[in-house]
Amino acid sequence: MRKCLFVAVSLLLVGGAVSSSAQQGFIPPRPGVRMAQPWRPVDGQGATKVIGSVIDIRQVPVAYARVQLRNLVSGGIEQETSSDANGEYTFTVADPSTYVVEMIVVDGYVVALSNAGSIARYETLQTVVQLPGRWDALANRLVYPQNAGTFLGISGANTLTNTTLEMAIDQNIAPADPGEPVSPNQ
Repeated sequence: MRKCLFVAVSLLLVGGAVSSSAQQGFIPPRPGVRMAQPWRPVDGQGATKVIGSVIDIRQVPVAYARVQLRNLVSGGIEQETSSDANGEYTFTVADPSTYVVEMIVVDGYVVALSNAGSIARYETLQTVVQLPGRWDALANRLVYPQNAGTFLGISGANTLTNTTLEMAIDQNIAPADPGEPVSPNQ
């Protein structure tokens, strides 16, 4: 009697485990049957990807920037592409590894790097390349912010007011209302 009770409880447990696995979408192979292909996600989107965006110091997307994918294990450049109009890029990689995305300019110099990350097969690594300055799309160059420390020992040509006015002219910023001068004697 005890043996029959043990067999019945064992069958219930095994049956519950199989039905639970079937509800989760996984049916184990029959004993002796080997799976022909490696496991892939159910949705069919089994690619290993590195995705991300290029932004400047003002958090503005940099459109059509040249970016390259560097494998940090081998040290080599695996792929190169350009960001889209929203500053976004996608790389589909064949092998899991540790990667970093680099923004490069026309002469091949690296301007900025993304965060580095390791990915396994069928994973997606999200990265962000942030430039250390403002991207001037018309001139296709990086404009670095001014350091206030350079204005100590002020000369006539290099003043904070002069530099501010130059930046306003470069960005087509005009005063809304120039106002009137304020003086305590008036």
